[in-house]
Amino acid sequence: MIFGGIDLGEYLTVTAVTRPLAPKVRLDETAVPGMDGAHVRDSGLEPVEISVDCNIIGGTVADVAAARDAIAAALCGGERKLVLDDAPGRYVMARYKGGSEQSRNAHMPGLTLEFYCADPAAYGRHRTEQVTATQRPVSAGGNYRARPTVTCRPPAGSSWTLTNVTTGRYVRVEAPFSGSQTVVLDMRSERCTVNGADWPVTVESDFFALAGTQNIKTSGGTATLEWEERWL
Repeated sequence: MIFGGIDLGEYLTVTAVTRPLAPKVRLDETAVPGMDGAHVRDSGLEPVEISVDCNIIGGTVADVAAARDAIAAALCGGERKLVLDDAPGRYVMARYKGGSEQSRNAHMPGLTLEFYCADPAAYGRHRTEQVTATQRPVSAGGNYRARPTVTCRPPAGSSWTLTNVTTGRYVRVEAPFSGSQTVVLDMRSERCTVNGADWPVTVESDFFALAGTQNIKTSGGTATLEWEERWL
């Protein structure tokens, strides 16, 4: 188990990890006049909790106490990356809930660590793709939608657009581009900057996520998309 970049394998042995098969989906219901029942919309994922059963490494009371102090120090400090043996190539952003009690004072005492993940989808491999004015397929990887960061130096003109041809969604930036400015679109925070300064997008713009394989293109110039795979 690695938490916040600290490998806790020196202090404990993980015996079991309990987590949901997939996070619960947050569903919103809207009553529609003339319709029986309601219209249901997926509005995201519910937080998940992960339980890690382990044993503290140490035979004597002093050994266990020293290991316990090191574990406690590593677990404190807020939300951090958590990597577990059942998915070694991925991590979740987790917060240790606290309150764990060891089964005894010596001889490899048992312990259950409880973690809370407000962002329930795990992060996987970092991916980078480049797209141009000629649409090309971009594979998001993973099995859940990912929101990339997009960087581009638009050609001279009055606007620049990034389009998800597959879904029809796009983000358009209107500015007096000379060919020297750098536009950055953060799809997750729905933020746009031009040369590092916040910049509005058009009202019709719709920041989009990547899911499966989708065709992406720019209105001009080469855009670099960067993201991490998301896994349920």
